[in-house]
Amino acid sequence: MSTSPKLRIAVVGGGIGGLAFAVAISKLNLEEFITVDIYDASTKLSQVGAGIAFFPRGWEIMKHMGLEEDLEAKLPPGQEKPTLDKERLYYQTRKSNQSVGTHISDLKLPGGSVTLHRADVQTILLKHLPTAIRCHLSHRLKGYVETNEGIRLNFENGRTVLCDLMIGADGLHSATRKTLLSEGKNWTEQEAIQQSRPLWTGVHVYRYVADAALIRQVCPENRALSKVMLYCGKNKHIVAFPMRQGELVNIVLCISNPGQEGTYVDGPTVTEATQDDIADLFEGWEEDVQVLVKNTLKPSRWAIQYVKPLDRYVSQSGRVILLGDAAHATGPFFANGGGLAIEDAFFLANIIGKAIKAQESTIDVPKIARIYNEVRQPFCNSKAAGSLELVRHYQFLEPGFEEYGDGVDLPAEKVSELAKLLAESVAWTVDSVKLDLERALALW
Repeated sequence: MSTSPKLRIAVVGGGIGGLAFAVAISKLNLEEFITVDIYDASTKLSQVGAGIAFFPRGWEIMKHMGLEEDLEAKLPPGQEKPTLDKERLYYQTRKSNQSVGTHISDLKLPGGSVTLHRADVQTILLKHLPTAIRCHLSHRLKGYVETNEGIRLNFENGRTVLCDLMIGADGLHSATRKTLLSEGKNWTEQEAIQQSRPLWTGVHVYRYVADAALIRQVCPENRALSKVMLYCGKNKHIVAFPMRQGELVNIVLCISNPGQEGTYVDGPTVTEATQDDIADLFEGWEEDVQVLVKNTLKPSRWAIQYVKPLDRYVSQSGRVILLGDAAHATGPFFANGGGLAIEDAFFLANIIGKAIKAQESTIDVPKIARIYNEVRQPFCNSKAAGSLELVRHYQFLEPGFEEYGDGVDLPAEKVSELAKLLAESVAWTVDSVKLDLERALALW
């Protein structure tokens, strides 16, 4: 097998998805058969956003890649790695849009969830990245062209490179996706940009972190100091949880604009915010929330966008593959967008590994793409749609909950109904990836 030319793999995007793929494929000891290069637009690899949650499904993958010990060292006090040996708290939900909040549910699932800082996760991935995998910074993709010699990647810095398999892990505003969707179309550049343009979820979020010591000083019993909290209200909800080993609290304020889902965002999608911008948004909510809202560190306002569901995550030739947000970006309402990208990366790396073991003369790249698309496209599209549905549960926007606005208690039967809906919507996060991966590899 080693007499064949090496398969040249180009990964566009050095975020969590792109790095996870590089680490996953490096663990398969395929250096004799492949080369891997990562191209990222930034001058330095860094993560946008603060918190990331891991559930048993994603943790299982990170453990398989040999990252568990490093991740466990970054957990906040009181959090245990999410193994399936016992039920643990996933998150606690409260109806908080009133002076005295009411408990909805303690959602417990096998393994529960843990929370980390995205930068810590990236640092761990980079630590495990072998030197044979090269990172090329300041390489923003313009587009690609498929040729007989390979796929030619064109970058804004003027450089061009050739590869045999291109992996587009370049996020929400993916240039890879724009070119892929243009296949067979007589679109202008502006038409291609418009067709690939993300849609608005109708939700604005304010993201920031707070010093846990300050919150503890003002409100020692604040629930977000020790667990993942979901504070719910009409057209609004808050997600808050500890990270950085309990030194910080990650806080996300989510504000819906009814009727705006599926529209486009005009103007900047991310802007700086101030304490004054959010001071009145949660007036009258319970004390836990007031403390979180009044202890902000550099808040920013984001218009949360999503990718229109794609019919396929791969090019017609099978030589270009989308991964992570480039394929299925959605709202952060599962807190598992990073987890889905890691899954994509893990599945793709293992399918490539199976292809190399099975090859006779050349590696069947189109078959790799076909199997990847068959197992990931329906699964991820379903979870992306579920994320948008979940926010409607959180904000009492689903049929039967419209009347429960500020200061209106949920009757007991509605509390039970909502708790059941929330539990059902996240049950998949504890499913093992082992059987899914076995089914994927059996398709070879």
